[in-house]
Amino acid sequence: MADTPDCILIYIADADEAALTPTGARRGLGDKVTGAAAKASEVSVSTLQENMRRFLSGLDSIISTSPKSIGGLTLDEVEIHAQIDSRGNVGICGFAGAEVAAQGGIRFVLRKKV
Repeated sequence: MADTPDCILIYIADADEAALTPTGARRGLGDKVTGAAAKASEVSVSTLQENMRRFLSGLDSIISTSPKSIGGLTLDEVEIHAQIDSRGNVGICGFAGAEVAAQGGIRFVLRKKV
């Protein structure tokens, strides 16, 4: 991989290698996490910048049209965890009801100004 200033490295797990045990048998989530083989993908900073802008713009649209209060309570803070794929796409990642602590990503915490 070239070490270029206009690119950023994104480390990803190979889904096929991560899903297999040493014997080749597919098992549960633990095998996917412990057997994950990290690979790197180079993404241009401008691509990531544009995808991040689109993602945050979409969040702005969602949050700005949300109710200011729910059941007499006000929304004080929103925490969003986003993932970046090997092509630089930014989005909220769902993982079949399980949380994977080994995953990387971006954490956004939006707080209400007082």
